Amino acid sequence: MPNVKQQFEAGLDTIKTLTGLQTADFDLLKEAAPQARQWSGEMAKMFYDTLFAHNRTASVFHAGERPEREKTLETWYLSLFDVDDEQEFFQRQARIGLAHIRRHVNNEFMIGIAARIRGLFQTRAVQTFGYERGIEISQAFDRVLNAVVGLTAEGYDVLSRAALMESTGAGPMLIDRLIQQSVDDFEQELLA
Repeated sequence: MPNVKQQFEAGLDTIKTLTGLQTADFDLLKEAAPQARQWSGEMAKMFYDTLFAHNRTASVFHAGERPEREKTLETWYLSLFDVDDEQEFFQRQARIGLAHIRRHVNNEFMIGIAARIRGLFQTRAVQTFGYERGIEISQAFDRVLNAVVGLTAEGYDVLSRAALMESTGAGPMLIDRLIQQSVDDFEQELLA
């Protein structure tokens, strides 16, 4: 079996590089924390109103669990504003990502709702801090959120391939070749 941890860490490095995420982003969010923390309830309400209103995303949840999930989301959101140890932060995000994978939270769900979170955050940041400062804070938030979503998507990819290799005995080159061959079939089906 491939070394999942190494692949995951390589993916995180790539995500951080491509998003431009830096320690300064976490520092800027700490500065904005007194105001931004006040938006946690609004963020959780928008998040779950959106997810529960769509049949595919609503199907992820069990009856009656919304209040608990809202508290969990608020806790996660608040944690973005007091990151002291980035490695610990990303380890925690990786565990959260695994929980999403276990619950069958598809990547398009995360990417879509992340767009809504970014939009609401940007609106509140500009209203609270003024245009220039609000955009600066919002862009730092975007980089953190993009890294978190990218980390979960990478985890899904790495774990899917690792599980397939382990269960079939196929090596990474065979898995990659099978995926590449399937692209043509899928493309034909999508364009038909």
